[in-house]
Amino acid sequence: MRFTLTPGRWYAMELISPEFGPDVRRCSPVRVDGFRPAGDGSGSFELSFFHAAYPEGVQNKLYNIYTLERQEHYLLGREAGQKQLVLFLELTVEWLEKNFDRQALKNFQRMRAEE
Repeated sequence: MRFTLTPGRWYAMELISPEFGPDVRRCSPVRVDGFRPAGDGSGSFELSFFHAAYPEGVQNKLYNIYTLERQEHYLLGREAGQKQLVLFLELTVEWLEKNFDRQALKNFQRMRAEE
């Protein structure tokens, strides 16, 4: 079975881009709000999501993504018209602890509890 993005579920998202400088990567838990395949067999899809690591007020995002690779445990794509790669994984406690400090973890837990 290949990795699938399902509306209403949370995922780990890693953005990889030269615009981030030497660190090249930004991580965020994301909640998928909508998923719409292009329907033309190209592997492209429109994804609306809540970007938990962004500041309040700019957390709702809409990306057009072209799938580069889709395996059992991840989906790797490129945002249309951008150099940015986007990697989606299952959201795990280990991933959260590796990428965020205690305060960010508490904020995320509070955010999920308020849903």
